[in-house]
Amino acid sequence: MSGIARAWERIEAWYAAQDAADRLLPGATPEQITALEGFLGFALPAELSESLLRHDGSQEGGWPTGTLLGTAGIQSEADTWRDLLGRGVFAGNADHDASEGRDEIRRGWWAHGWIPLDADGAGNGAAIDTTPGPAGRAGQVIDMDHEVGPSGPQHPTLAAYLHALADRLDAGELVMDAGELTEAPGT
Repeated sequence: MSGIARAWERIEAWYAAQDAADRLLPGATPEQITALEGFLGFALPAELSESLLRHDGSQEGGWPTGTLLGTAGIQSEADTWRDLLGRGVFAGNADHDASEGRDEIRRGWWAHGWIPLDADGAGNGAAIDTTPGPAGRAGQVIDMDHEVGPSGPQHPTLAAYLHALADRLDAGELVMDAGELTEAPGT
């Protein structure tokens, strides 16, 4: 069993125990994944394809950061970031060093090889980096904050990102409250 499948089993069990399994959307179709790849201009990492086939994102508010993006959400977020990049909005941040001299992430504010993963609705979220810096790893998960830029990597792989969430769920750090996944009181 893959790391993605193991992580999703843990996450699904927690959501089911909270009577919130409906907050995780059904899987994407192969056609939706192919269409997303066509939009992005490159094949999705195998881990992301596997994850999207299992769950095409979450309902809004059903993920710690707000929403786990599905195929349509990834395309929408990527389109926004690519549009801003193409219009030169980030030109003044071309030398932004996201990995603080470690060269794990390319310099700059956004790259075409980044795939939005989750979103808080305010321009912040995780992204999968398919075009890392020389010391980075393709598939690493970085954080993107619209005010301070990218940082990280936060997790070496998508499976590690999902397992970290499962760990937080199992530790009681997050609670489902009226359909919204939030920090547990006192954490």
